[in-house]
Amino acid sequence: MDLRQLRQFVAVAEERSFRRAAERLHVSQPPLSVAVQRLEAEVGATLLDRTRHHVRLTVAGEAFLREARRTLAHAQLSVEIAQRAAAGKLGTLRLSFVPSAALGVVPQLLRAFREDYPDVKLVLTGDTTSQQMAALLNGSTDVGIVVPPLHDAGDFRVQPYCEQELMLAVPDTHPLAHQQRVQLRDLASENFVGFPFKEGPGFESVVMAACQDCGFIPNFVQVAAQMQTILALVGAGLGVALVPQAMQAVQTAHVHYLQVRRRHVPVKYQLGLAFRPSNNNPALAAFISMAHRLRRR
Repeated sequence: MDLRQLRQFVAVAEERSFRRAAERLHVSQPPLSVAVQRLEAEVGATLLDRTRHHVRLTVAGEAFLREARRTLAHAQLSVEIAQRAAAGKLGTLRLSFVPSAALGVVPQLLRAFREDYPDVKLVLTGDTTSQQMAALLNGSTDVGIVVPPLHDAGDFRVQPYCEQELMLAVPDTHPLAHQQRVQLRDLASENFVGFPFKEGPGFESVVMAACQDCGFIPNFVQVAAQMQTILALVGAGLGVALVPQAMQAVQTAHVHYLQVRRRHVPVKYQLGLAFRPSNNNPALAAFISMAHRLRRR
């Protein structure tokens, strides 16, 4: 017994006529009659009461029709589920991100992805770039929102996504706290609180390059692996820090934010999507494609 036989029986049962069922199925009538006879032989019961003038369902036929319809519907559902999974519309996507991206970029991406792929389960993790690369390498993450460039990226691909502006965080007792904007070159004598290079080489490379371009190397008196901790250290008066603009949304006691300029131009860094091209998760391909469309808007 196969699905073709079930479809043939359902057509005859619904049309109450072998002729009309044959027309509906685009087959000739004699083979259809033979097929239904074979089905009855396999079932071991008469399903249709046939005369020259009518075709009626027997009691067994009524019961078989209900189950045949259910089986055909389930088979079609199985096909549709497989097609949706292949298109990335079902399954699981594991996304990691640098914490500052959680304050703007991640919600934007998730809203857009949810609109097109509401049935994909999302597993979200906030990590430093180095932790994200380790997770991508061992396969526990599908895609990471990182700060490039990545050192020893191996077979990872990094797709640029957007630029983010840096702000200067200072203690509210600092002489600069009453200002709205500062030139980066004027910070040469300041003590800095920074991010460990091994945890975020891309971000710290941007900070170092910007300072060196303005003629000085920042004096880091303290480092911390979390931006919230960096802000807490700034609030405690240990130094100033260059932090993502999005961190202004984090309410930290005794911290004031200033715009910072390098030759009157904002200091920016880039966020990118890191993934392994060998990852065949359809949901990953769907996410990367969606992010590419969103970036072009």
